[in-house]
This record gives sequence, C-alpha cells and structure tokens, in this order.
Amino acid sequence: MLPSRRSPTRPAAPAEPGATSASTPTSAPTPAPRVLLLRPAKARPDAARQLAAVVAGLQAGGAEVTQLTPGGPDDQQARTGPGGRRGSPDQPARPGLDLAGRCRSAWETAALARALGPLDSVVVGQVDLALTGLVTARLTGASRVPVLFHGVDMWTMRRHLRLLLRHDPLLCPVTTSSFGAGALSPTRMGAVIPPGLDHRWREALLAEAARRRPLPPVPTVLTVFPLDEWEAKGLPTLVDALDTLRAPVPEEAPDDAGGTAGPVRLVIAGAGPAPGSLHALIAGREHTDLFEDPSDEELARLYATADLFALCTRTRTRSPVSGESHPTALLEAQLAGCAVIGPAQGGSRDAYQRGVTGWTPADESSPALARVLADLLADRARLARAGRLASDWARAVTDPDDHSQAVFAALLGRQRS
Repeated sequence: MLPSRRSPTRPAAPAEPGATSASTPTSAPTPAPRVLLLRPAKARPDAARQLAAVVAGLQAGGAEVTQLTPGGPDDQQARTGPGGRRGSPDQPARPGLDLAGRCRSAWETAALARALGPLDSVVVGQVDLALTGLVTARLTGASRVPVLFHGVDMWTMRRHLRLLLRHDPLLCPVTTSSFGAGALSPTRMGAVIPPGLDHRWREALLAEAARRRPLPPVPTVLTVFPLDEWEAKGLPTLVDALDTLRAPVPEEAPDDAGGTAGPVRLVIAGAGPAPGSLHALIAGREHTDLFEDPSDEELARLYATADLFALCTRTRTRSPVSGESHPTALLEAQLAGCAVIGPAQGGSRDAYQRGVTGWTPADESSPALARVLADLLADRARLARAGRLASDWARAVTDPDDHSQAVFAALLGRQRS
C-alpha cells in the first residue's frame, strides 16, 4: 500500500499575555527531502545499476525515496480494441491509440503518486517516462523533474519527448558525462552525475586489486559487455587487432606494422546468452575464452587477473545507434587494478586518466587499436604499475560520499545535509 498523505502541521497555540518561554527557542530541523523515482519496467543492466546507485546516493544523504514502476502500453501483451475487446498482440498499434494509452498510463501513475503527498522531486528513470513525470509533478507539487539518460537514449528519444524536454521548465536532463551533456545541449543544458557503484561490489573489486599475483606466461586482454551487443561493442575490431599482433611480420614491413607479440589471450565476458554469431566469430581461435553470465566473484577475478581491459564500442548516432556516455566497466576494471583502453569516440575519456591509467586509439580502426595494444603489451611491468595507479584513481573518483553529493545537487538542487 502507498503511504497516506502527510497530515498538515497543527498551528501552535497563542501565548498568554506576559507569559515567558520555558526554554530557548530553536530552529526546527530541516525535513528530509521526499523523492519519487519512476523506474522503467525493463531496464538495460547498465541503466539498472545506475538507478540503484542513484537511490543509494539519495538514501545516504537522508532523502526519503519511493519507487514506482508505471505500467504502460509498452508492457502489455495485447491492446484493448474497439468495444473493449482485447486486440491481437500481432496487430501493430495505431499511433493515436498508442498516444492515448501513454496519456492514460501517465495519469493513472500520477494519481497513485498523489497519495504520497507533497514531493520535492520526481526523478524520471528513463526518458520515455518524461510525460508521466510531468503529470506526477503537477499533482504532487514537485519543483523538479530530472530525467536520467543512460547512453544512446540521448540520440534515440522521440521527437515529442525532445520538445517536452526543450520547453517545459520543470524538466532537466541528467547524464553521466560531459560528452552526454554536450550531446543533449541542443535540446537543453543539463546536469552530470558520474556513474556510481554498489558499495559491496566496489569493495569486492578493491579487495581483488589488493591481492598480488604472479604474471601468467601469456598476457590477457579482457573485454566485458552484454553479449548480444558484440558487434556494437567493437568485438570484431578487437579480434582483428589481436590477430595483427599475433601474426609474423615480413622483413620488409614498416616498423609500426605490428605483429610478433606472440600469443595473447582474449577473454570475453558479459550477460548472456551469447548469440550464435558470436560463437561463430570466435570458433577455432586459439587463446580465446568466453564467459557467459559470470558471477560477481568471477567477474571481479577476471578484471584483476587481466593485463589490460579493452572496450572498443563504435559510436554511431544514426540507426543502428551505438556509443558510450560513461561506461561503468572501465571504472570496474580500474578498481580491480587493471589498466584500460577506451573507445576512440564518445564519453569514455571521463572514465580514466589518459596516458596514466588508460589509453585511447586514434580512431575506431583495427590498425589504430593494434598499435596501442602492441605498445602496451610490450611492457607488462609498465601495465602492472598502471593498474595499481588505476585502482587508486578509481577509488577516489567513485567515493560514495562524493557521489551522494553529486546526486543531491543534480536531482534536488541542494547540498546534502
């Protein structure tokens, strides 16, 4: 059940003439800010992690957080047709009916939220819920409606949502990097909250970094992403670059041709299942391992035992859209003591210290990536030192108190108490 509306404060009785106060008057304590988070029914893993970190940051600062998942037409198996009968799920929805369904869903959600009483902020967990957030704010008196962006949604949001974001003063876009804020700036200037991490997960990664292990004979390059996104995440580019490193170099080849690195182990890990096309790509390749749905313990160990972490996401602002705003995997790898290579384009450069804890290829081509890999893998002791620096740096930039302060500033427009 939803909590009932807050009771109004009872006014104090007037003082009798000539009466004196028995105690020194003190200022009333500042009430805890009240926040409603509208969560999407289905969120990608990176978005779900970011929403959990935002809630943790708000609660750490003393905010009262209620979460509500609107049930919209996108989640329905079938739609209501004329006369109240259920339509076939195979029939495409007509735009007019779809818009009517969205408006009805927004109103029903706002009516439920109204029972919470006055709110300070209605946080929209996904841009598709912006209309619901606006209606809810109007009914609950919320003065802010921050809209969280998690990556490519800054390019894929629908036109009517872009118009809402541009013209309604309550709405404020919130992204995870300066790159994301810049991409949204033609629509509206917004705030930045760097990615946060679950406390226990962060401590587990730091614990793995503290363990000293001997270097295995074969260097390891790790990449982590949702396995069904293997093409957008640039896995073919990484595979080609490693093939270049392993290949023998002809005597007449230029000095920067790559090759002669010897065997290099490639480890691919992420949420599965892995599609057949991914299995076909790596079938028969030596020194290549695939980990589907690793546990947190397994993933932390993979980060800590790799020489180098590489994320090679391709940035595409038109269909099929792909890109990174501020990938959490780069921070996770560094916390575990692993130096990183980030994508050539996008917002990943906020996630490491270039030339110290991480490196960036000149472009998205496999030769550019191969040159960076060859330079780094030629000196594994240097990579180990970079990994130790990476863990210290990532520990500092993922400090939970700092993240909570950033969450309060962006979502409530105030400093946490």
